[in-house]
Amino acid sequence: MQDRRPAGAAGAAERDAVAGRQDLAAAGIAELRALGERVTPARRAVLRVLAETSEHLSVDDVLARADAIVPGLHRTTVYRAVETLGDLGLVTHVHPDHGPAVYHLASSLTGSGHLHVRCRRCGEIRDIPADLLDDVAARLARQIGFRLQPDHAALTGLCRTCADAADSTQAGPAEPPVDDPR
Repeated sequence: MQDRRPAGAAGAAERDAVAGRQDLAAAGIAELRALGERVTPARRAVLRVLAETSEHLSVDDVLARADAIVPGLHRTTVYRAVETLGDLGLVTHVHPDHGPAVYHLASSLTGSGHLHVRCRRCGEIRDIPADLLDDVAARLARQIGFRLQPDHAALTGLCRTCADAADSTQAGPAEPPVDDPR
């Protein structure tokens, strides 16, 4: 499909996106200062790395990208920075299955919370609306007094691509996805 935006609009949109990501990192740094915390090169680099992506990154992924910003950072230093930023509510993490924890900026900086789903076949992690499990959480609280905290783990299943591939190898017609208008 051809881009129908006026000439220069694509460049302006990209500049706006970059500025928005830089604003997230700057907001994190401002929050560190407001909390009376040190703004170390490692903390600055971690905030910038996480602000520059919508991906969910392991500490090793953060280190690889942060090293381009502050060469020579040690893995332990990055881990401590991520941990401290998490304790301060600026970074959050999720545990996808049996793999390492992955990190992203917290909703206090991004302005939007979310939950996670992870494909058990390809490993893809996707964000889903934070309120998706509200009814389940309310029911658990009402029926058994359990307070659900779903933001710390990823729900597992099959992404559409892997589910379609699995369906095509099985006999019989596949059921359409729930959001399919058929």
